[in-house]
Amino acid sequence: MSQQIARAHTSQSNRAKPREGSDRRVQFRSVVDNPFHVQWPSVPANVQNAILACMLDMLSGLADHNLAREQLSRKRRRCGSRNAHPPKRAKVDHSATSPDPSDPIGPPVTHAMDAGTVDAETTPSILSSLTIGINGVTKRLEGLVRSYRRPVESRLEEGKSSVPDPPTSVFPTRLVIACRSDSDPPTLMGHIPNLVGACNSARKVNGTESGRSGGTWLVPMPKGTEDTLSAAMGLRRVSILLVDSSAPNFCTLASLLENVPLPVAPWLSVPNTGSPVMLIPTHIKQLRTSAPKDMKAAKEKRSKERAAAKERRRCALPKRIVVSSSG
Repeated sequence: MSQQIARAHTSQSNRAKPREGSDRRVQFRSVVDNPFHVQWPSVPANVQNAILACMLDMLSGLADHNLAREQLSRKRRRCGSRNAHPPKRAKVDHSATSPDPSDPIGPPVTHAMDAGTVDAETTPSILSSLTIGINGVTKRLEGLVRSYRRPVESRLEEGKSSVPDPPTSVFPTRLVIACRSDSDPPTLMGHIPNLVGACNSARKVNGTESGRSGGTWLVPMPKGTEDTLSAAMGLRRVSILLVDSSAPNFCTLASLLENVPLPVAPWLSVPNTGSPVMLIPTHIKQLRTSAPKDMKAAKEKRSKERAAAKERRRCALPKRIVVSSSG
């Protein structure tokens, strides 16, 4: 049996009918859970607070950039909507607007300020090292899993060895910060530990990294972190965030991850021939349900309801008409 903490699933079914809670009692049933499940890492509160403080220091100035970009975008949309619908009775002075054919220079042209150039000059350097949002982080992790794959050749060409050369590229370290306590429901991020574990296990299987360097860390944050990060970044919501090692001052952030466990999926790793086979322990979860307090009365009520439904179906059927032919 596994010694892991049992989880209570309290979500209601979409087809569940409303029932009176007075004649029913809460009941828990033990069922077998999915064994291919990566648990969320357990991170101490002081490490979580230190990581959050370091992230706020790294994100300084990003809120002003996002707010200025949003204001510029709103101004651009207002100007565009005004130009798209000109006044119907506006008088146009053709003598003033039509260019002179003999003038080689032509009328003066006003160039609009390129917003991309302005953004490129004022964009913080950390923005290129961030991936924000559940969809963005999911796609990024899936891309990392695919990047660790290597094709297996079925036929060996002449003059080539059957053992592929180890890759020489260095895979950087990255950190995933998840505000799981602020997510409603928390199951929206239930796939993140499996993706992070697949990234680390695929990295070990392919031999790209032998140590802890180049791994993907996952740190769940306490409740209220989402509001703090969204205020620091000038965004409405920041439920999950992926930080690459190319971010400024990432070495300070990486030093806080020394005692944080690295999520792995052991069933994706190729076991050594000399090591003994390790079995995954059985995962038992507690399913929260309800049962009638008086089981005998509930069975009698159910039998009466079934008899009444059967009678309604019988009455709804059309009567049989017997046609006889007289000789």
